[in-house]
Amino acid sequence: MKGRGEAYRRGLEDLPPWWRDLPAVARYPFEGSNGVVIGALSVLASMQVLPVIGLFVSLFLLLAVPKHALEVLRDSAHGHRKPPRFGMDLGDRAVFAFLVLLLVFAVVHLALQSFAPPAAATAWRLLMALVLPLVAMSLAIDEQMRRAINPVFWVEVLLRIGLPYLGAVAMVWTGLALGLSGAGWLDRMLPPVFGAMVSMALALWVLFMAAHVCGRLVFQYRDALGFSPEGPEEPERLRLSRDHRLEDEIDALLAAGRQDEAFAALDAELRERAVSATLHRQYRTLLRRRGDRAA
Repeated sequence: MKGRGEAYRRGLEDLPPWWRDLPAVARYPFEGSNGVVIGALSVLASMQVLPVIGLFVSLFLLLAVPKHALEVLRDSAHGHRKPPRFGMDLGDRAVFAFLVLLLVFAVVHLALQSFAPPAAATAWRLLMALVLPLVAMSLAIDEQMRRAINPVFWVEVLLRIGLPYLGAVAMVWTGLALGLSGAGWLDRMLPPVFGAMVSMALALWVLFMAAHVCGRLVFQYRDALGFSPEGPEEPERLRLSRDHRLEDEIDALLAAGRQDEAFAALDAELRERAVSATLHRQYRTLLRRRGDRAA
């Protein structure tokens, strides 16, 4: 990990990579408020068999499940160890955007299956398996659909994280496939109401665990991604992150009147990697002071 600096190693100490912390990753979906959410949504799932009421319950679950999964992803990306409270962190717009994108992906897949060679549909499934976690990460963190569906953004993230992203994606889809298959089997084997509750609990466990893994991946590679977390629960420890150190360095140089040195340091960093919004604002301020309107 040479080149990521002390902040990267400190981040690993504060919150280990998910593959070194599998017991905690497996427990996370049932900890704290997550357990309450899983319990409540599982009880609601058992009511789907009821006439009329079941329809409204299904619509609620369609929105509530991805909403909390994205909230889990968001809080995990910010380094929080405690699960989020339901409905407190994420706007509904991001949830609707994610559902619309899932629908679009499904429609395109259906069209390819109907009118294109089999290889085209297979390639589309592989592409979606690769980029859907990226879409979820983007929507959970900044809630901007335009960025979430930008192929340039996908390539940038893939290049900056590299093979660990592919490993996380493989784990996420394998876990989801096994978990959802098991949930479906339980739903068929157990009595109707009880089976719906147990199968929903299992499905939510693997879904929230997958969201937690994606969020922890963002937190682990925050320096490479230019992402500034707002956690963990001891936020002062993040003052040692690479972006914060650079902000302090630039502020000190500007206070000393060494504007050219501040610009050179900031320019070199921006050419190497993505940086925080605060550093981008400092860079634009320095460009205006230098009169470099083209830049």
